[in-house]
Amino acid sequence: MWSMARVLTNVYLPPAAGHTLRTFGAYLPGGPDPAWRAEKERRDLADILPLIPAAEKPDALIISTPEYLPLPCDIASFPGVKILLITDWNVCLRYLPDLCPLFDFCFTDWPGYRLLRKAGIGNVHHQPLFGHDPETFAWRSGPRNLDVSFCGNLNAGLHRERNRLLARLGRWGTDRALHLGQAFGPAYVDVLNRSRLVFNYSVRGEANMRLYEAMACGAVPLVEASNQEAGILFQEGSHYFRYEPDTLEKTLDALLADPARIEAASGEARKAVARHSKSEQIRALLDTAGRESASGPSTPSISYVTPAAASLKAVVKLRVLGAAYAMPETLAELQARSGGLPGLDAETVPASLLSLIEDHPGEVLASADRMLGLMLDEGDRPEPIGAYFRTRLCSLRGRWDEALDASRHCLESLQALENGPARTPGAEALRDLYAHFYPPVRLGMGLNTDLNRAFRQDLAGGSWQGYLDLMRALCLAERSRILLALARPGEALECADRIPADRFAFLDPHALQAEACRRLGDEGRLRSIYREWFRERPLDTAVWDKLVEGYGRMGDNAALVGFLEEILVLSRRFLDADQAERVRALLERRRA
Repeated sequence: MWSMARVLTNVYLPPAAGHTLRTFGAYLPGGPDPAWRAEKERRDLADILPLIPAAEKPDALIISTPEYLPLPCDIASFPGVKILLITDWNVCLRYLPDLCPLFDFCFTDWPGYRLLRKAGIGNVHHQPLFGHDPETFAWRSGPRNLDVSFCGNLNAGLHRERNRLLARLGRWGTDRALHLGQAFGPAYVDVLNRSRLVFNYSVRGEANMRLYEAMACGAVPLVEASNQEAGILFQEGSHYFRYEPDTLEKTLDALLADPARIEAASGEARKAVARHSKSEQIRALLDTAGRESASGPSTPSISYVTPAAASLKAVVKLRVLGAAYAMPETLAELQARSGGLPGLDAETVPASLLSLIEDHPGEVLASADRMLGLMLDEGDRPEPIGAYFRTRLCSLRGRWDEALDASRHCLESLQALENGPARTPGAEALRDLYAHFYPPVRLGMGLNTDLNRAFRQDLAGGSWQGYLDLMRALCLAERSRILLALARPGEALECADRIPADRFAFLDPHALQAEACRRLGDEGRLRSIYREWFRERPLDTAVWDKLVEGYGRMGDNAALVGFLEEILVLSRRFLDADQAERVRALLERRRA
């Protein structure tokens, strides 16, 4: 077995039996620094490895969470086994076909493993990367006085379906003991220990952290029926309960009417989850890598071959776009790296500038035209992103007729791409296509979510329909805004109606539809849009504010009172007491 007694990591990982794990922070020019933070680490391995004493030279390198932490740009130079841990692959998926070949082993959850293997990446292995910390998450003997709980964020773009289910849960549990909302540290552990059932709805169909932590604390998780990984690791009915979204309330009523069943599952779940501590998950993947590397590290056998330059580009892009960099840092590093990486600017700078333009248009517009030229046409393949970027620049300058013409060109180029040769593009062609529309620096932005969803759709289906749909929606939204600026609300509404509702995190056609209907004086359609908007985003407080303003502007007090009554129920469950009180006070004023 290849020795992996000593492991170097880019972030703190739990101790694993039989292995010594040390972070980059253990090897600093001035010695270890307790204030070292992984997200601030900017060194390459050439800066780190010479600082490691001979007796501590690592046998293996683990790079974890590449979607959030800066990567060393010289990963390929590490002499031992190289391991990549991919946690939230849903936010960095389109980087992975280029990134994974730099490593001997890549580990991720079951849905990610299946998708990446289908894309031809053969060195990806299944390993649950989440788990629990037994010292923190443990059963206590106190009362279980919460029927159902949920602790997590309510990001409307990332968790659309989950938020709708949570809103239903809040309405269902008006007279029940629930905890729905945020809780951290000891307060979170306390909520789990007081809960009979813990509602769960995963982002990727994975066995997420909440599943393990709830079990360890004696609560029984409720897991969506479509989850791909929970059933591989645990037994439904014995360790967790499954629910169909359409019948969530009926499932809850039936379970809570049978407390003995919940109590039996609680005991079995605590036994089953004991083998899924965070330390055990790390030990298991290191043992897997050790067995597979019995003859020493070797080039992974993969069908998807990535040129070295493309791999290094992927590292640089993740390093500067996916990490906690300030924009000046990002642009400075891109400039420094791009000299040795032909085409890097063409694939990254425009998208970074697009992010900047939205926040600081005055500072960026002067140089934006020059940067636009960096987006290169390649042969006879149209590049819709160039046309979209030009559309956006013209809009920001108020050159509406030019912007309208650019949006038409964007839609035409998309149609040409859709009408091109009917063939399956494959992972390599998809990577090349998506390279020309990289995300804004902030990974949490909806555009990044939408790009990865589109790439996932295209990898799974062997098409580029996801890319076409997203680009078309972006262009239609911009065209609708342009037509509103040109006082052509009817045409603006037609464009907005062509954007698929409830599909994109970055785009919300309801706002454009509502403004067009308001200008057209179509109050009937406006009310219908408002109802649909709230149905799709019931926990999005920004939408609440817009609808309160909209009903008030219409002068429809009865509709406003009805809406406030609905959100008062939700605000008492999901907002803090002061925010809920403001909703109640506004409701009383409108009733009067």
